[in-house]
Amino acid sequence: MTCNIFRSIQMRFIGLMALATIASSSASAAVLQVGPGHQFHSIARAVRVARPGDIIKVWPLPDGTAYRQVAVLMKKPRITIESALPGRYVKINGQGFDYSGRQPLPRAIFQFDPTADGCTLRGFDLAGAHNNSFNGAGVRINAANHIVIRNCCIHGNDMGIMSNGELSHHTGAGQVIEDSLITKNGTFHQAGYNHNLYLGGTSALIHGCEISDSLTGHNLKSRAHITWVEYCYIHGSANRELDLVDDRGNTNQPHSDAVVLGCIIIKKRKMSGNREVINFGRDGGANHTGTLYLVHNTIFTPYYTGALVLSAPGAKLVMVDNKILNPSHHAVLLDCINGALVRNLTGAGNWISPAYGALAKRLGGPMIPWRSLKLPWQRIHLRPQPLLRFAGLGHLIRYRHPQPGAGPLRLP
Repeated sequence: MTCNIFRSIQMRFIGLMALATIASSSASAAVLQVGPGHQFHSIARAVRVARPGDIIKVWPLPDGTAYRQVAVLMKKPRITIESALPGRYVKINGQGFDYSGRQPLPRAIFQFDPTADGCTLRGFDLAGAHNNSFNGAGVRINAANHIVIRNCCIHGNDMGIMSNGELSHHTGAGQVIEDSLITKNGTFHQAGYNHNLYLGGTSALIHGCEISDSLTGHNLKSRAHITWVEYCYIHGSANRELDLVDDRGNTNQPHSDAVVLGCIIIKKRKMSGNREVINFGRDGGANHTGTLYLVHNTIFTPYYTGALVLSAPGAKLVMVDNKILNPSHHAVLLDCINGALVRNLTGAGNWISPAYGALAKRLGGPMIPWRSLKLPWQRIHLRPQPLLRFAGLGHLIRYRHPQPGAGPLRLP
């Protein structure tokens, strides 16, 4: 494992994500207030009046009441919509509204269209978005760039967050989803096709989120050219925890990579859906010509089924300093399907349960020092920090890399 293993993805990710704050003209920015006794009684009305660079502050309704049937179609750039009370969600419930996606109606409670680059949504509890196509979402990023979703709770919708875009047009670039709870989204009307996150486009970063208990689909499904998932707690999916698959024009281009860094990923012990943890490759007709980098993660699964899947001829997997736990006596670490090649798996410094046999030894060995990895965070401010924010999971971090000879660890 060389120090420059991530150099090419580093440079491309920096260019595609452009995580630096988009400059806005603060001198001319206005603050618009929404809520009882304030300037506007509806978010949509404030959005119609707002200009690029403005901030819309939404006040929670009394007694935790939700704003009903909100449908915001954002077409203006660089507008921030946020809770007026930091640390307190503004509740929105779309129950009874048809989020059809037919103009002028959005397909989500908040939808960001291609002209809405640079917008931020912060501090909302979004629930109850449904439509007759079973893909009504809490948030939809519709080919817009540099959209930030921060400190939100998104639950009980057909889809949690959905996005799209095209690498050739550099749309759906720089999506940032952070510090949010995304849980229990989906519908039994079209079981398996609705997910907590269903992402596409040029690039997406998911940071510090808890993503859990997808109702029928995956916790995180992405067809984006580059998907970066860091410091997240992902667990309890009805199917795979992460399904990183193909999209013609996005993932069949060179270096269509994914990074999963510093995450805790846990399969629940009783489930009837797909028991694999992570799939990287394809489920359609396009190739996936890139590498999945698994770095400093803790993964638990109780199942014999392959924990990891490569499912495209162009798909590769690099594993560094992970801890992969399985209490079984025998299990499959990697399945290769759809023409994927076992030789495309490399790695070192991992602690892997003995249930995985020869691969556990092949990918194991001394942990690679953090300072030697030369990962992209030096340039894009991704800090190597443990997930201590998640109560009750400290033991997973503390024992992620046990001393040699300590034997297999089991979840309590």
